[in-house]
Amino acid sequence: MSAVRSKISQEKFLPDNAAKSIDAPCCAPAVRRFGKSLMKDCNLIIRPLVAVRDSRLLWDLLGPIYNRRIQGAIAGLYEHVAREMALHRHRQILDVGSGGGYIAVEIAQKSPSSQVTGIDYSPMQVRAARQYAAKNDVTNCFFHRGNAMKIPCADRTFDAVVSIGSIKHWPDPARGLREIYRVLKPEGHFIISETDKEVSDDNLRDFITRFRVWFVPDMLLLWGLRHVIFGRSFSETQLAGAVSAAGFKEVTCTRVRQCPYVVIQANK
Repeated sequence: MSAVRSKISQEKFLPDNAAKSIDAPCCAPAVRRFGKSLMKDCNLIIRPLVAVRDSRLLWDLLGPIYNRRIQGAIAGLYEHVAREMALHRHRQILDVGSGGGYIAVEIAQKSPSSQVTGIDYSPMQVRAARQYAAKNDVTNCFFHRGNAMKIPCADRTFDAVVSIGSIKHWPDPARGLREIYRVLKPEGHFIISETDKEVSDDNLRDFITRFRVWFVPDMLLLWGLRHVIFGRSFSETQLAGAVSAAGFKEVTCTRVRQCPYVVIQANK
C-alpha cells in the first residue's frame, strides 16, 4: 500500500515522464556522482574539524569542559579498567593520554600499593590531573607532560599500561603502540579503550544523554560525535589488529555495558 501511495505522489507532483525516470537505470550514475560530491563536501568540513580535535590548543582551552562531561559519561568504563588493573596487582602502571586524570586516580585508589604515572601532551590537562589527584588525596599517582610518539621512559619500565580514548588523536597510532610495547616489561599487561567506529545511532543517542553539553544542540552534538569523534576512530577489529601488529599477544576484546567504547586487553 505504501508503495502505491509513493507512486501516486510522484505522478501527481512531477512531470509526466519524471516518475518513470526516477527508477530508470540511467539515473544511477547521476545519483552516484551526487553522493560522491556530497561526501567530498562533507570531508572538506570534517577534515579540518579532526585536525582541531587532535590539536593541543583545543585541549588546553576546552579540556576542563570535556573532563567534566566525560567523567560521568564513561564512569563504568573507568571502574571496569581500574578493577582489571587491581586484580593483577601491578607495581608500576603508566596511563598514556591521561587527560583529566580520572582513570589514573581511580586505578591508584583501587591499587594503593601501585605507583601510577600519567602522561599527556597538554600542559593544561596535566595541571588539571594533578589538581584532581590532590583533591582526592591520592599520593601514589603522578602526572607529567609526555607524548605517545616518544614516551619519556626507559625500556621495560612498567608492569602495565593503560590508554583510554587517546589513540585516535595520535598522529601515528602504530608508532604509539610500539612505544607502549617498548616501555612494558616482559609479560606486561596492556589495556586500551577507544570510541567504537561502528557504534549504532541508538547507542550514540544514549551516550549523548550522559555527555550532553548545554550550549550544543543535541542534533549538532550527534553529528559531531558520529563524524568527527566516533567515525574517525577504530572498530573493534581494527583496534585489535593494530595491537597485534605492534607485537602484543593474547589479544582479547571486551565490552562495558552502556558504553560505546571498544576495550582491548593484551600481554607483551
